[in-house]
Parts: sequence; C-alpha cells; structure tokens
Amino acid sequence: MTKIHEDIKKICFFCSKPIEDKKTLEHIIPNSLLGKLGIKEVELKGEGAFQYSRIKVPAHSSCNSGFGSEYENRIIELLDNPKQLYIDLKTEESGISMRYGPDESLTMLISTWLSKIYYGLFYNDYLKLGESEYTKTAKNIIESDNFKMVQKAYQDGVGFCIPSSLYVFTSKNENFDLRTMIYPQTILMKVKSLTMILCIGDGFLTKNYLSNGILEDYREFLATEEKRESRFSVHLYGLAEITSLRMHIPKEPSFIYSKQQKEIINMSLTTGVSNPDEYYKVDEVSIMKKRDEILKEFGVKMK
Repeated sequence: MTKIHEDIKKICFFCSKPIEDKKTLEHIIPNSLLGKLGIKEVELKGEGAFQYSRIKVPAHSSCNSGFGSEYENRIIELLDNPKQLYIDLKTEESGISMRYGPDESLTMLISTWLSKIYYGLFYNDYLKLGESEYTKTAKNIIESDNFKMVQKAYQDGVGFCIPSSLYVFTSKNENFDLRTMIYPQTILMKVKSLTMILCIGDGFLTKNYLSNGILEDYREFLATEEKRESRFSVHLYGLAEITSLRMHIPKEPSFIYSKQQKEIINMSLTTGVSNPDEYYKVDEVSIMKKRDEILKEFGVKMK
C-alpha cells in the first residue's frame, strides 16, 4: 500500500476534507437495500471481486449520515415500488435546465444517488487494489475535475452530481444488475423491473439527442423485442444504445460552478454555429455498429 493510498483513507469521500475525528465507512450501496435484494454476500466482479456489503469508502460521520437521511433513505422507500418510480421518473423527462442545483425532483434524487455509487465503486477499487493500469484509471476518475466539482457541490449543498442524463426502462426480468462504463462514464443499476442508466457528467447532451418521441419509440421497440424473446436483455440493449450514442456526439460537456449562487451552470448545450442540427449531427450507422460491438462485449448474442 503506497503513502498516497494511505493518505486517501483519511479524506472524506463526500466533501474531500480531511477526517480528523472518528472515521466512518460509507456503504456504497446501503446495507438495507442489499438485504432486500438478497445480495449482501454476492460478489461484484470486476478488476477486483468484492462482496457488495464490503464496498465502502471513508467519510465524516456527519457527511455519511447527511447523505443517508437526505438521499438514500428516500430512495430505498421509492425502490420498494419500482413500477411506480418508473412512471414518476418518466413524467419528469421533458425539458433541460441550463442551471443545475438542488431541487426535490425524483430525477435529481436518483441522479445524485447513482453518481455516488459510480464514483464510490472506483474509490473503493483504488483504495483496495494493488498498483496496476486499472488503478491508474480509477485514480484518474476520482481525481478528475468532474469529481472535484461533485465534491464541491456537496460541500455547498448542491447534491452530489453534475448535469447527467438519466434514462429509465422497464422489463419483465427482475434480476439485479450493476454495471459501470469507464468511457464514456456511465452507470447502470437494475432493481427488479426498473433499469436506471446515468450518463455521468454529459451535460444533458445525450438527452438532447435521445428524448421525447424518439425515446418513447425506442422503449416500444425494446418492449416488442422482449415479447418476442423472453431472454431479451432490455437493460443491456438500453445501455449499449445510450453508450454508443454518447460516444458519437461531436461535442464535449462544459460547466461553470457558481459558489455564490450555489449552482452549476451547464454550458454544454450552448453553441455559436448557425446550423447546430446539421453541424452536430450524429452518424446513425456508426452508432449501430458500435452498439453491436458493446453488446458482444456484454456477451449478448446478436440476431
């Protein structure tokens, strides 16, 4: 274990401040939820194999309990009825805000929680795995400007997330699944019938391309395919499609953080070109090709 690894054990995951009093360990996925899903002792296998209940990060006791009471306790209740949560999140999908701050929307709540899980998984891996190319990648993620902005936002009471496109899908398959993508930074969590996919820090760019009628048509396509083939992986197809789209958007997210106003201003959708629809047009054929490559990597058999 290097000194850098030892030092980070004394830093709060949430607020990035040194832990000078008694340290607590924050469960990245709440134990109560793991118990309800029956996966406490199940291993999340990646570069390292950790039981879900052992994926933890250091935190101030105040930050730990604060996040739990403000976000996780409410989310655990919502996940008791995933079908209703799916309906409620869908009703919030229209519209994209340039100014991003704390609000009471379910979208903000879920986005904040998924963001915490995404960064927490890499934080955990960096703390517990030996030096390797993978831990260098994990280090880059938890030391990125985006994560520093997330921690700053948490310090100022602006949640634990930067503008990120949230997608939800439903399926008949109720098996739990959790997956992360390093590039583009994306997390999928499937709880019973509900699949939640968050494009971390994309500045709502993905939502700008895949939303409203186009998104509803895509959901209908997935539902139709699942009816034809019961083993059809709705959540993996959704993740592959969204990930591939994000990789083909010819624009990078951009944010400005306002401490005075305690909000993040999303500059990602601003443009000076006269024909943005044409200038930022995506290559549909290339998206489909990459989507199929991702599905193969997931082990999904193509038709």
